Amino acid sequence: MIIETKIIEKPSFSAVGITETIRFDTSLPPSENAIAELWGRFGKRIPEITDQLGWRSFGLMLQNPDNPPGAPFEYTAAVQVRQEGQVPEGMTRIEVPAARYIVLTLRGPLDGISDGFKHFWGHWLPNSPYEYDGGTHTGKYEFEFYDQRYTNPNDPISEIDLYFPIRAK
Repeated sequence: MIIETKIIEKPSFSAVGITETIRFDTSLPPSENAIAELWGRFGKRIPEITDQLGWRSFGLMLQNPDNPPGAPFEYTAAVQVRQEGQVPEGMTRIEVPAARYIVLTLRGPLDGISDGFKHFWGHWLPNSPYEYDGGTHTGKYEFEFYDQRYTNPNDPISEIDLYFPIRAK
């Protein structure tokens, strides 16, 4: 369930994580899909990242806006880090540029996350004075943000934020 929608200007930040090409299997709920599996593998390796900033995890997505819906895309399970520091083997550092975002705060089990994406693409964006400003054309990421409000995939009071880069039409 969407509990808040706001527009913010977010400064650039650095993240380190594991990137994979994701091909969705729509027959699986979000808590069991390829992204959930990636988070399971990455979670075990988070202690290897020595320059973390607090409890901030990101699901970073850089999609090609020219691709049809359902096309494979790059997804990085990551944590925020200081700009200096070592990157563990098999991981990558991503510099996320500053951008204006619409932020949707969702509350409830993780399997409801697709409702947030559907709301953004199917309702909010077409009815707003903004257009999407992310993806491979601009280098701006859309992302899931997890902090201390996210407790576990089945918690009805767990919260996450979805960030979508936007610009005025």
